[in-house]
Amino acid sequence: MDRVIQKKKWSTKRILTIAGITALVLLIALSFYYTSGKSRLNVDTERIAIQEITKGNFKEFIPVNGVVMPLTTIYLDAIEGGRVEEKYVEDGAIMHKGQPILRLSNTDLELGLVTQQTNVYNLLTQMQISRNAAQQNTVNKLNQMTDVESQLKEAERIYNLNKKLYDQKVIGLQEFKQSENNYNYLLQKRKLTSQILAQDSLSNNQQLTQARQSYEGSQNALNVMQKKVGDLIVRAPVDGQLTSLDAEMGQSKNKGERLGQIDVLSGYKVRVDIDEHYISRIFTGLMGDFTFANQTYKLKIKKVYTQVTNG
Repeated sequence: MDRVIQKKKWSTKRILTIAGITALVLLIALSFYYTSGKSRLNVDTERIAIQEITKGNFKEFIPVNGVVMPLTTIYLDAIEGGRVEEKYVEDGAIMHKGQPILRLSNTDLELGLVTQQTNVYNLLTQMQISRNAAQQNTVNKLNQMTDVESQLKEAERIYNLNKKLYDQKVIGLQEFKQSENNYNYLLQKRKLTSQILAQDSLSNNQQLTQARQSYEGSQNALNVMQKKVGDLIVRAPVDGQLTSLDAEMGQSKNKGERLGQIDVLSGYKVRVDIDEHYISRIFTGLMGDFTFANQTYKLKIKKVYTQVTNG
């Protein structure tokens, strides 16, 4: 006999359906809650610092890496080329102004110095010979002038005497004219001798001046040559530390080649490369600081290189 089966009100299928719908609604509600409004970020409370907001000047700091350099660097170049014969100090030595660093040898310069010295000595000897000859010529001209003066005095005496005698009709006209002509001749001769003596003195002075100028030119050339040979010994131009010395015994160095540098230890500077993003904010006089060995040093921009390279 059949019996009526009562339908269950909370069947398993119905419970699962209701649970699924409820979970879906809850998921939608949570998604709407977390995606609506302002964004949120979970942060560890120990990393949060809370301070009171106050008004003040806004300060912007640009952290950059720099290179500490000596305040002044003097480069050492080979003024004259040559072969490295001797090194007096090594790289890193503390130098004093004028202290020798190394010595070069240059046969051509040394031979040129000897030649120039010989030329100067020859010119000096020639000057002395010319001066002696000029002095002897002047002495001869003075002797001639003295003879003319003596002859003129005698001729003047005879002329004056014959004039009186002629006026007294004691001597004839021929004898008087002879003494007069001799007197006038010696007057002209003295005048000519005086002119020759003056010209000789002027000529001697000109020759002496030219010889002196030629000697001074040769002496200056000799001094220049001596300086060029002296430059083969490379010396420290200032007090400082010798760095980057590039010279070995027997090595040949060309004129103008870099040998090393002297770092003046009176102070230091820092050179930094700054991103082009900050190019409008960098100017001379801008202050900065950096820390070295637990000590803070103040910096001030003295020079700005405005070229942009690789950003």
